[in-house]
Amino acid sequence: MPNEAKSLALRWLSQRSLTVREVQERLKERGFDAGSVEMAVADLVRVSLLDDRRVADQVIARGLARHEGPRHLAQRLVTRGVPRDVVDDVMQELRQRINWLEIAEPVGQRYDRSSPKGRARLVRRLAREGFPGSVIRQMAEGEGSDDSDGIEDY
Repeated sequence: MPNEAKSLALRWLSQRSLTVREVQERLKERGFDAGSVEMAVADLVRVSLLDDRRVADQVIARGLARHEGPRHLAQRLVTRGVPRDVVDDVMQELRQRINWLEIAEPVGQRYDRSSPKGRARLVRRLAREGFPGSVIRQMAEGEGSDDSDGIEDY
């Protein structure tokens, strides 16, 4: 039974990166017992075919390309089942290397910041995308990118 669970998990992983929790949940939904699930997951982790950090990096890269803010990215990782310590490490690294104002700038270019209505729409959009208040404020005031990192807690 553990080999069947492992084979099924390998098939899923050949199609899409999954977290440990996602594989565990899927296997349990398919009726595998807890022992088989744990053995299959342990084997896949041991040979680095199942890696929550790699999934986190992929989710972050995709999210940055879509101009998502840090809170949105962190929530996406938590929802996918990435352990909190990995989420914290990834977000700490992002704080050190990402200027959130630069990430938000393409979103801001889509809105007319000269009108109150346009600014209000921009503020709502950036808040929905999970950007820090300081970035939202700067974008709404039309300041655009500068040397500040615009970081607040996610």
